[in-house]
Amino acid sequence: MDFNTPIFLGFFAAVALLTYCVPRQAKPYLLLVASYVFYMYKPENARLVALLVSVTVVTWCAGVALGSHKLQNVWARRAFLWLALAVALSILFFYKYFDFFGQLAADIGAIFGGSGKFASLDLIAPLGLSYFTFQSLGYVIDVYQHKARPQLNLFKYALFVSFFACIFTGPIERAEHLMPQLENPRPFNYSRMAGGAFRMLWGYFKKMVLADGIGQFVSAVYGGASSAAGPYLVAASLLFSYQIYLDFSGCCDIAIGGARILGIDLLENFNRPFAATSYTELWNRWHMSLTNWFRDYIFTPLAFYNRGLPGVWGKLQGWFNVFIIFPISGLWHGASMGYVIWGVLNGLFLVVGKATAKKRRKLAKNNPLYRIKPVKNFIQRVIVYLLFTFCIVFFAADLYGATAGTVFAGMFHGWNIGLSAFFAGVLDRGLTVRLIAVLIGGCALVELVEWRGPVAEWIRRQWAFIRWPLYYLLALAILFFAAFGQSAFIYQQY
Repeated sequence: MDFNTPIFLGFFAAVALLTYCVPRQAKPYLLLVASYVFYMYKPENARLVALLVSVTVVTWCAGVALGSHKLQNVWARRAFLWLALAVALSILFFYKYFDFFGQLAADIGAIFGGSGKFASLDLIAPLGLSYFTFQSLGYVIDVYQHKARPQLNLFKYALFVSFFACIFTGPIERAEHLMPQLENPRPFNYSRMAGGAFRMLWGYFKKMVLADGIGQFVSAVYGGASSAAGPYLVAASLLFSYQIYLDFSGCCDIAIGGARILGIDLLENFNRPFAATSYTELWNRWHMSLTNWFRDYIFTPLAFYNRGLPGVWGKLQGWFNVFIIFPISGLWHGASMGYVIWGVLNGLFLVVGKATAKKRRKLAKNNPLYRIKPVKNFIQRVIVYLLFTFCIVFFAADLYGATAGTVFAGMFHGWNIGLSAFFAGVLDRGLTVRLIAVLIGGCALVELVEWRGPVAEWIRRQWAFIRWPLYYLLALAILFFAAFGQSAFIYQQY
């Protein structure tokens, strides 16, 4: 069941109504039933629901054992931790990465005289596999490290793993943040519900009007990348960076707003990433729940075990700890070399940025443009956006069935067209003058509103003569320019 379909809106309205009609003690169980109904709505997920149940039961049992006062033996505790890790990661690997690594091994074998043939299993991975796997593993690790207490109620833990608002596209929740809210649901509050409803409306506007509108052009250009002129490939690549932000953050807005209506606060996942003035800051603002997950469960353990190396070796080890997160993040996004290269490039840019930070600060002091802070911030943000776009070409090419090499090579050709011919080509690729005006105005509105802070709190502070026209404006834009259910959220497939 996709968020951008009428069936979901009807489903969510019914769940929200029932949530406040049943006794508070029954609310978690109602939400659990609703989450599994949501998950199994699509037949392909219904056939694979056993995987969700398996990960849930195994990690719950491990959490109960690790939280028991009777289990104090270090090796026994490690055995339960590794059992949970092995089962969950094995399911993730088998369904999402078996074909990729099998073909990679066959290709490497061909170099040394092998046949290069690999019998693909063509497995269908359940939607949300990466999300609920990481969320459940984070819980087990936190219990092991005594950062979270174990949930003894299997059904409440199952709700934590499968909560329908965030199982497909995040944010990746933490036990200490979400579990207490599921155990003790908040009572009805009009202000919270109104703020949550606007957050959902805001998310639908960002996804169904802006992201899907930009996506029409990007898809048309990348779909014919071999024959597209350079200006169109450059424009499509620059626009895709913002498209994927609008798509993903819009989905998170819907999830966070919907959960808010149900009395639950989810973690924020974005904080205006393209306002970042450094590559490190960008990744502190983008997909924050995943970035923090990698920091806590990969970077921090690596830094702990590799601490104390002398001199330059210590710096190299620290940079490696930062770098290695991003190829793993690339694989998390998808089992293909395009995503891996995307991760490698992001890791390299981040490490180079950290390694050269001091020298760049010294050079900046002698740059006359940097003496004016707004100009300095603008230049730095443009550089960060361009670096991000360079990486995202590999992401977009894989998503739209192109090759990054074709896209980059095509960028250097066809620059002899005039402005009017370029604009005519834009109109030929699915956009209209009216839609272009809506996209420009809508993106400016997004930046203006989100610059003021979290939108749910911002809208509740405004006068009625500001709030209500904005409600109607967003709703009308969705009615006139959106197509319900015709474009899935990009991050839903991960």
